[in-house]
Amino acid sequence: MIAYASGYGTTGEIAEAIGEALCEDGNTVETKWIKNVKDINNYDALIIGSPIVYEDWMPEVREFVKNNQDWLKNIPVAYFITCMVMSRKEEEGAMQQAIEYSDKLCTLVPQVKPVSVGRFAGVLDYSKISFFLSLVVRVVMATHKVKEGDYRDWNAIRSWAKSIAFLSD
Repeated sequence: MIAYASGYGTTGEIAEAIGEALCEDGNTVETKWIKNVKDINNYDALIIGSPIVYEDWMPEVREFVKNNQDWLKNIPVAYFITCMVMSRKEEEGAMQQAIEYSDKLCTLVPQVKPVSVGRFAGVLDYSKISFFLSLVVRVVMATHKVKEGDYRDWNAIRSWAKSIAFLSD
């Protein structure tokens, strides 16, 4: 199963692409918005994804992992994040910042040890966010010289999906 949260659809589209890549290799995959996941006991493995919002995983993802840690610690789990820091991954310190963001969930629930963590750039589309939030985001992104656009690397996303060892066993 792939369980994800998504504020504006970007992470959901990445979750779907991961699911498609895994299905190409013969896996059976169910992709669900994390709030619609009621029972994980019938899954052999789980991939959990979230955008990074205010430097952290979305609250529903943190809550899901905390509430299900007893089950998750016994099955293979992978995490993935989307964050605009990855749009400037060549910049010094950007990858380390993305790693720090993704590690926050591991620190919050250390009993669940992901076998892999994917870190992907997202989409910066001011038309999808509120006017006031867009003002703040514009200032932050201008500081880092990140322009509006789609920064997702679909080849990297598919490659990561196919590299997850526990799904090819």
